[in-house]
Amino acid sequence: MEPAADSSSDPLDLRLPGRRRVPASQVSWRATTSGGPGGQHANRTASRVEVVVRISDLPLRPEEVARLYERLASRIVGAGELVTGSADSRDQHRNRRTALRRMEQLIADALRVERARIKTRVSRGAQLRRRESKQHNAARKRSRGARWEDDD
Repeated sequence: MEPAADSSSDPLDLRLPGRRRVPASQVSWRATTSGGPGGQHANRTASRVEVVVRISDLPLRPEEVARLYERLASRIVGAGELVTGSADSRDQHRNRRTALRRMEQLIADALRVERARIKTRVSRGAQLRRRESKQHNAARKRSRGARWEDDD
């Protein structure tokens, strides 16, 4: 008897932050010939891979979807499809894995919430130390010039 296939262990699932997954069945792939050198192999082999994911299929909260649309606007095409690709290798399967990892990283980076900057002030002691240091350096340089004036 064959064990049941566990969809959560499919290596082509799209992993999102927060232990969320998009099943491989909801991820589209396009293979095309890659450009550049390679002669007949490059002209005949569809090794370049594009990964296409519909943003509406992603298990995201509304504010996360809005963040994706805002930060990845240049990569969203058609009816809300997010696209990325890979042509790093001559092997389509390797490019597929690379493109999938790029998509995961792209989404993770876009969803990352930046912490608000907390304004700070330079302490009074640090200001005094800086001023004293500047005065010390200025005095040192003034004393250098005084030596040369005495020789005249």
